[in-house]
Amino acid sequence: MKLHSALPFCLAVSLPALAFAAAPPASKPAVATPAAPAFHRVELKPTQSQGKPLPYTVEVPKDWEVRQIEGFPGLWIGPADAKPPQDPRLIWIHGSQVSLADPDGVVANIRATDLQKAEWSAPRVEVKEVGGVRGVLVRMDAGEGDKARSNLTLKLPLKNLAIDFVATADRADFEKNLPLYERILLSVRPAEAVK
Repeated sequence: MKLHSALPFCLAVSLPALAFAAAPPASKPAVATPAAPAFHRVELKPTQSQGKPLPYTVEVPKDWEVRQIEGFPGLWIGPADAKPPQDPRLIWIHGSQVSLADPDGVVANIRATDLQKAEWSAPRVEVKEVGGVRGVLVRMDAGEGDKARSNLTLKLPLKNLAIDFVATADRADFEKNLPLYERILLSVRPAEAVK
């Protein structure tokens, strides 16, 4: 499946093709125990460079960490043994070229593009406010059978463009982990709001 043909959607939500790459042979659950994990709030700062922290924080399970991984852009949050890009326990944070000056317009554009594309669907797309910041929350489904994948992306403003928080997995793992993905993505707050 080629998402490159879905150029209008990519411009609308900047979801990379690797978010829908083939599933790993054996996925690990997002939470190792049936008990609810303890959470802590983390800063989103580069680990391998002198870059500045992003202006957002997020709550994640206690054993998760923020990492940069050579060969993959952006930041990754997950357990230390989680390997990008396919591990369903990872949240990928990366820049987007889409402006969020008009979140309602971005939502309308995704919905309009969804009607024209058969290779993917966006069953959930809405303006979502987190910590007083208006962004866009979108679920995207693609593929069928054992190639079916889904992702949940929270897009928030970053200067004149946006930053994406992306959780992706094969369909079965995605449905199982969706409450955890929502819990994490909707916990994002502006950094200054939690100091």
